Amino acid sequence: MLNLLIKTGHPFAAFRFPGEHEFINIVQTQKEPALFNPEELDRVAGFVFAPFDRESGEPHFIIHHDLSYSWHPGKPVNAPVYLPLPCVNSKEISFPDTGREEYIRQIRQVLKEIGKGRAKKVVLSRPRLVRLPKVFDFTTFFTNLHLAYPEAFLFMVFLPGFGIWAGATPELFLEQSSRYLKTVSLAGTLPIEDPGDIPFWTAKEKEEQHIVTEYILETLHASGFEPAEINGSHTLVAGRMAHLQTIINIPFPANRKKLTKIIEALHPTPAICGYPKQVALDIIRETENYNRQYYTGYLGPWNTRYSSQLYINLRSMQFLSSGPEAVLYAGGGITAASDPDQEWNETVMKIQTLLSVLEKMPNFVQ
Repeated sequence: MLNLLIKTGHPFAAFRFPGEHEFINIVQTQKEPALFNPEELDRVAGFVFAPFDRESGEPHFIIHHDLSYSWHPGKPVNAPVYLPLPCVNSKEISFPDTGREEYIRQIRQVLKEIGKGRAKKVVLSRPRLVRLPKVFDFTTFFTNLHLAYPEAFLFMVFLPGFGIWAGATPELFLEQSSRYLKTVSLAGTLPIEDPGDIPFWTAKEKEEQHIVTEYILETLHASGFEPAEINGSHTLVAGRMAHLQTIINIPFPANRKKLTKIIEALHPTPAICGYPKQVALDIIRETENYNRQYYTGYLGPWNTRYSSQLYINLRSMQFLSSGPEAVLYAGGGITAASDPDQEWNETVMKIQTLLSVLEKMPNFVQ
């Protein structure tokens, strides 16, 4: 299914909502990727794919839903169909493989900035490069991802000339219904052995979560919105990791233009950037030795017949034709209470989310 779509060369997004068993494809008939102005998000319809840093110059993509349909995944096939990885433009094929020594050095640099009082929290991330076989079965990979992470939002986005992104994100950014907007404060991460385990949340994780929740509430208040309901904080399990989550419901604005202003004001939240936001962004630009592009951006179906739900681009990867290889991304929130070794181990766990699925592919050799 997905292999055939890639061969046609049309932009598409395949996705599956948390807890569902049905896949949805949105396909654009025009082969040139379409763009949207984030200030006019209230007027667009399709699958949104937006970058982390608006000032980075990365395009804001919209995959128009010229054709959309649902399908049910079967079991992984015994005779997979392999495809060469699509070519991407030159700016996307150079990534450092940030190892343990370099990442811990970056964490210590961030801790110095926090110690100076510049920021309370900075979300530091790193890419890991993984060698891929020359041909790859995307349908089997996506099906295996579905089986491994039933409670995540699954996605695969193909943009000709910009490659393929895929992931299993646990973090809802914004969902609109007829009466409410729902957003989520998600921060703090601990490993678990079993989905039924109850993690012991320390002051460090609770502080991370508090920072994100307070930022969202302050931002909404400054934009003229008061939450109708705040539900949290509680534990959200994603694979072998647990997070603290608070759900915030907001009355739907009568003026849809205000919806765009809420998104502009919230993104990026301290869950993926830090606090204060602008200072944290500056520290990220100074410290990370790569461009996140769309990692920790937002994506999802918007103003479609299926739903309007945007998610944060987490637990994700980018397929590159150079090599060929994949770039797997992970990060964590650094506060004054952070331990560099524990922060490194957290990124290893998060990268394992997709790496464990890649390693089960029939022709994968690391």
